[in-house]
Amino acid sequence: MEEGALPMKRVGFWLNEKKCKKFDVEEFAEECRKQMLDVVKLDLDQPLEDQGPFDAILHKMTAMYAQALCGDMEARVQAERFESGVASLWNVPVLDPLPGVHTLLHRPATYALLEAITRHLENITTPPYVELPDTDIETKRALLARSGVSFPIVCKPVFGCGGTAAHELAVVLSERRLQEWQGPCVAQSFVPHGAVLYKLYVLGSVWHLVVRPSLKNFKATDAPTVHFNSAKVSKAGSCSTLTQLDKNDRHTVVPEPLPGVLQEIVDVVGKSLNMDLLGIDVVIDSQSGHYAIIDVNPFPSYDSVDDFLPCLARLLRHKVDSV
Repeated sequence: MEEGALPMKRVGFWLNEKKCKKFDVEEFAEECRKQMLDVVKLDLDQPLEDQGPFDAILHKMTAMYAQALCGDMEARVQAERFESGVASLWNVPVLDPLPGVHTLLHRPATYALLEAITRHLENITTPPYVELPDTDIETKRALLARSGVSFPIVCKPVFGCGGTAAHELAVVLSERRLQEWQGPCVAQSFVPHGAVLYKLYVLGSVWHLVVRPSLKNFKATDAPTVHFNSAKVSKAGSCSTLTQLDKNDRHTVVPEPLPGVLQEIVDVVGKSLNMDLLGIDVVIDSQSGHYAIIDVNPFPSYDSVDDFLPCLARLLRHKVDSV
């Protein structure tokens, strides 16, 4: 090895087939080689300790966790084997640590964390929320009132990652319409935000801002519940009617987000979860001007982040060298 050259290190990674296709594993491996990192895909049918040694682990396990939660025994066994293997590693960075990932799998846990970390912040908040069981309207009404959740509300599946169902949401505009959402959910007060969503794609200390279309401003009325897929509504170039402001709202001026506030959001969320690979969804309240964190996702798509793979490779190298 030449004097001053970085020593070659070994990174084990696991992504499901869908993520691998979108991820471009060959390009990822090439970027890692530039950082003197050798990447090896993990076999979840074999013990992790038999495939090492590793200097770092990179994973996207959310889809497998979702399968396990839905009763897939093979996925459950593989997930448990992976967790056991990670627990046996000593002083090996894992992107990302599993406790934080587990928190983000469960929306009530995610929102409880966001509520705790934003409680004393001046300009950053998270909307009031409550977990609603699949029960009668009177019970739901009482739970909403007790938690300070007001209409309109956004109803979201309890489990937040790993499949299409996690993105199937609804805006319920009145108490009478509560029965139009089937099953348990997390109900979150809707924040009017001028149909603009700010996605913060976090890679360690580096973050990228991507502006996306979002839901128009809704008001509490007796109109039917609005069902939608959040991934489709907020994708780049979306032409959904749900993102078109009503005539009375077209005068709404959406302020430019302040980099200092976004940096504070990235810092406080990343620190609280002890995670480096995050997607943080933020809106700016049209009425108060407060920044509302409405969702956090582990290892997001990083769509529209052109230098994602080089950034990820540099982050992995930094993690390895920091041990």
